[in-house]
Amino acid sequence: MAEGTRYLILSLQGEGYAIPISRLLEITVPRDIQKDKSLSEVFEGKCEFRGRLVPVLNLKKIFNLSGNKGAALLMVQSAKGTIGLLVDEVSEIFDTAQKPAPVPAGVLNPSMRYYGGILRHRDSLVLLLNEDGLLP
Repeated sequence: MAEGTRYLILSLQGEGYAIPISRLLEITVPRDIQKDKSLSEVFEGKCEFRGRLVPVLNLKKIFNLSGNKGAALLMVQSAKGTIGLLVDEVSEIFDTAQKPAPVPAGVLNPSMRYYGGILRHRDSLVLLLNEDGLLP
């Protein structure tokens, strides 16, 4: 299988998103997240991961979504280091040969670095998250 053809499908309030499986370190449940006032408001705090404290992002806060903080915690390797991402649900690993289509101009604010493209998954479209652009 070619590099970069596997994605983890996740959801936030029923909307589908994807991240490259090559960046995923672990899927777990959120526990022992320690508040840290030095972090911006999009972070829930920090948690221990493999002997280190790692910042935990609440994706709902980034995307201005309401509801609980999420039932699953994804530990992801970004260009800036390991981060935790709180999501509602993880549904499957998606294998595909398709290349992500760019997000059409004018659909999203170009200053938003959160998205890496769009993928067709079954009968719908999912936004590919840019894990490197999620950190401030």
